Amino acid sequence: MLDAIFFEKRGIPASVIITEPFVPTAVGIAELVGMPGYPHAVIPHPVGSLSTAEARQRADAAVTAVEVLLLRAEAG
Repeated sequence: MLDAIFFEKRGIPASVIITEPFVPTAVGIAELVGMPGYPHAVIPHPVGSLSTAEARQRADAAVTAVEVLLLRAEAG
């Protein structure tokens, strides 16, 4: 989260993908560094125990959300 925010502050589009339990942490970090409401994509938890095929399915499901996050700067 912090890396993406630092990139964004430098004008470099970035996207954060987190699992559900980390949403409160992501929100808190964004607020602490002066970017409240910084958007992120959320995927189901856990990911560490997924097979390659399962991880690929999760990634495929997140593609649209990540694309929207990366392209939002162009729309603004």
